[in-house]
Amino acid sequence: MSETLTTITHLINSPPGQLAAGGVWQGIAVQFGLGLGLFYGLTKFFDVVGDRLNDDTKLEIAVWLLGVRVGQKVEPWPGTFAKVFDRVFGESHLSWKCFWRSVTASVGITLIVFIIAKVNPVYPFYLGDAPFIFTAILAINVLPDYVSLLETRWLLSYMQRSRDGFVWLGLVLLDFVLTTIIGLLAVNYFGDIAFNQGVPKIHSWVSKPFFMVKMFFSLRMWYYFYPAFFTSIWLWLYAGSGFLLKAARRFDIGFDWFNRHFDIEKKPLQSIGLIAGALVAVVYWAAVIVSRVVG
Repeated sequence: MSETLTTITHLINSPPGQLAAGGVWQGIAVQFGLGLGLFYGLTKFFDVVGDRLNDDTKLEIAVWLLGVRVGQKVEPWPGTFAKVFDRVFGESHLSWKCFWRSVTASVGITLIVFIIAKVNPVYPFYLGDAPFIFTAILAINVLPDYVSLLETRWLLSYMQRSRDGFVWLGLVLLDFVLTTIIGLLAVNYFGDIAFNQGVPKIHSWVSKPFFMVKMFFSLRMWYYFYPAFFTSIWLWLYAGSGFLLKAARRFDIGFDWFNRHFDIEKKPLQSIGLIAGALVAVVYWAAVIVSRVVG
């Protein structure tokens, strides 16, 4: 046993061992920094959007979070999220304004995913391929992501018409399924064109679905696939973070401290953003840890 400990000690103290240890700590620091970056970026996004909401929308969100009845019928969370959604992309979704804002979001999210992929070289790419990658983003992401945005907003309009939580859950699951299909179709069919393989043949539309299922689980070309979920993830984070805040208030778990420091009544969307940013950072760090352990 003592000989084993001595060997390990010599290995750590040796120059290669010190270099490896330094690399490990550097990798940990980078991953921690990326998680903080995701946290800051998401909270800043909610903060900027929250500052642009009118007072009535802020009040409706605050009432939903605080569970206060003010003598009139209060809109449930799909209604308030729809107003937040329209504030970002515009009320007319079949418009150039909405399209260009969708393009901006799509390109930005895809570039963030590529940065994460560069730091985590499971599916590496090279910076020298940047012009080709940008062309592929335009071909694979821009139009399908806009279709995904319209699909999410369409389902959200149906959610606004119901007060049934099971209906909301069913529509959220349907949104996930439809967005997944849109993303897979975009990567496989538009990807054929982007990667100079020509327009897919008719017969390939029959065999492709089997390949798409395989690709979904293998995460091939995942950096083109995930950006389609931007509006869906935004919806999930809004609802999930809001319900976490409501649960914390109901069970008296740190809610008073949170409300004193972050003022849910005056800045409700920013409060949701803090929870959403923390959730994303924790999920990212957990995914990194799991990938290191499994890999």
